[in-house]
Amino acid sequence: MKPGKRILAILLVIACILSAIILAATPPVVEKKIYTHSQLDSLIQLSFTEANLRPDQIRSSTVEIDTSFSRKVYRVRVAPSFSKTSFHLMVHKRFYDLGLDTPTRVVFPERDMNIYFSYNDTIIRTIRLITDKSQVEAIETQE
Repeated sequence: MKPGKRILAILLVIACILSAIILAATPPVVEKKIYTHSQLDSLIQLSFTEANLRPDQIRSSTVEIDTSFSRKVYRVRVAPSFSKTSFHLMVHKRFYDLGLDTPTRVVFPERDMNIYFSYNDTIIRTIRLITDKSQVEAIETQE
């Protein structure tokens, strides 16, 4: 065997050994999932809490899609100064790793935002962020 081929073979063996060590030392990937709708609702409520949204700003209802499927819709009244985009980013980061997409639609001219929670191309939850000028007064009276 030529010296160049011998060096190449040794380097390949070393690379294989290092790869095996790295593979053995790497912890297994734990797949994060949401198993129930109540887990999803709890995480949505946690997102509301982290965004400093008060319970009196949030209303939820269930919309029946057909006889076998219904969807929960959250209507959240927010002050005009509330950053809907930042809220959507926070929600997206939280739910993306759990396998949920969060496409969004902004309604003009009101600039309201609808955040949809989609799993396997099915919308399972909706958050409607509705701009409410009266929320400015409510915040000021609490301070």
